[in-house]
Amino acid sequence: MTGAPSDTQNTLREGIIELTFGEPDPALLALGLVRRAAVAVLDDAGPAALAYGSLAGPRTLREEIARRIAAREGRACTAAEVLVSAGNSQALGQVLTVLTAPGDVVLVESPTYNLALGIMRDHPVTVVGIPLDEEGLRLGALRAVLAESRTAGKRARLLYTIPTFHNPSGVCLSAERRRDLLAIAAEHDLVVVEDDVYRELVYEGQAPSSLWTLGGDAPVVRLGSFSKTLAPGLRVGWINASAGLLERLAAAGVLESGGCVSQFAASIVGRLLAAGDYDHHVAKLRRTYASRRDALSAALRQHLPAGCGFAVPAGGFFIWLTLPPGLLATELLPTAEAHGVAFAPGARFCSDGDDRSLRLAFSLYDEAALSESARRLGAAVTAALAGRA
Repeated sequence: MTGAPSDTQNTLREGIIELTFGEPDPALLALGLVRRAAVAVLDDAGPAALAYGSLAGPRTLREEIARRIAAREGRACTAAEVLVSAGNSQALGQVLTVLTAPGDVVLVESPTYNLALGIMRDHPVTVVGIPLDEEGLRLGALRAVLAESRTAGKRARLLYTIPTFHNPSGVCLSAERRRDLLAIAAEHDLVVVEDDVYRELVYEGQAPSSLWTLGGDAPVVRLGSFSKTLAPGLRVGWINASAGLLERLAAAGVLESGGCVSQFAASIVGRLLAAGDYDHHVAKLRRTYASRRDALSAALRQHLPAGCGFAVPAGGFFIWLTLPPGLLATELLPTAEAHGVAFAPGARFCSDGDDRSLRLAFSLYDEAALSESARRLGAAVTAALAGRA
């Protein structure tokens, strides 16, 4: 990975291997595919490609997404069940705006995607964390929080969850818990917002069935995105939900004013899906990121001192590393940076500030750099532990 341009979201520092940022390697972005598709869209559609788009988004893209869902996930789907978004961040903000009221309780996994917490802070809701374990969201804890909220006279309106290749922990919600979670949601009229951004990035076997695919009577809103697999700068994703929920989301004032939130970019993505180019590109990404995951995992096992622990994720971008007792990630970070490696401390992802773990992203660097990052991190942890002795 070379240094990112200064006008991108995150700037890489010289001399530090940045395992902080969970984003695609710019060298792997589909530059040529996007360029050719953009020209083709302009040639075919002319000025219409640059006009305001329909509220739901370009029909070609919605039909292609529906086709992929039917073929790959086994659920019949039509374009009417797809609403184009500007990626999952915009979609989550729109869902919160439309489906929550001031004072509502929004439930999240703890840990959870840290920037989703920032989106929630933009809304007048109360965020409550539910702990995870190796099988995902702990449903006993969820039931307890729902009961406490009801007793306190508050409405737990929405659960935000990343059940497949979770960010940051990498775990997948077990099949049994997926079914039980949907039953709980149906019982409590709890809207489940499923962030499914990593589904395509599966490195072992098949990704689990999405909550939206399993569905049933539970109100599920599934957020999908092309940011991790195609290009984050396109800002194209989609929302799956029941007809009633999608109707409410599509009636948002921001869509009535501006039409599709990413009309031209969405038309490009639709073209790529229809041509089959996207599937070939994703297959390459899976091979590349799986190799990077394996390189980092092997090097961590080699270089980390006793007391550190992690599980190898079956997909996604992250390894969630637990530190030895008494060592906090935020305290370790300056020492790690002095050794030439950076990471995201666990406190950023935990609604309760738990800082015993840290997130390592393996998407930005090649195998050699990732192996070196593990060596540096191991040296930093060893030095930090020696300093506490």
